[in-house]
Amino acid sequence: MLPRDDQAMSDRICIEGLKVDGLIGVYPHEQAVPQRLIVDLCAETDTQAAGRSEQLADTLDYDRLADCARLVIRERHHRLIETVAERIASQVLSLHEGKVKSITVRVKKPGAVADAELAAVEITRSL
Repeated sequence: MLPRDDQAMSDRICIEGLKVDGLIGVYPHEQAVPQRLIVDLCAETDTQAAGRSEQLADTLDYDRLADCARLVIRERHHRLIETVAERIASQVLSLHEGKVKSITVRVKKPGAVADAELAAVEITRSL
C-alpha cells in the first residue's frame, strides 16, 4: 500500500558495525597508533523505485555509504569522535544529494572509558 499524501515516508538503509581503524584521540599515546572505531549509518531515503525495479541505480549503494565513513576516518587524525560523526554525515549528504533526506551516524570508540565497553556519539543531520 502506498502512503497517503498526509503520511510521511520512513524508508531507511542502514549499515551497522562497520569497523574502521584510524588515528583518533586527544592524548599523546593516541597520536600515532591507529584505533578501531565502529560506525553505524542509517540513511532516510525513498526505496520504492528500487523495490519495483531491483536496480542499484534506484537506491543507495551500501558500499558507497560505507566508503564515506572509511575515507573520513582514514584521511587524517581526528581528536574527537564528534568530529568524525559530523564529517561522515556531511560527506553522505553531499555525495548523495537528492537521495538522502537525513542521515543518522553513530561512532563508537571501544575502550575509551575505563570500565566501559565503549563511548559513542550519535547525530542526525538532514538537508
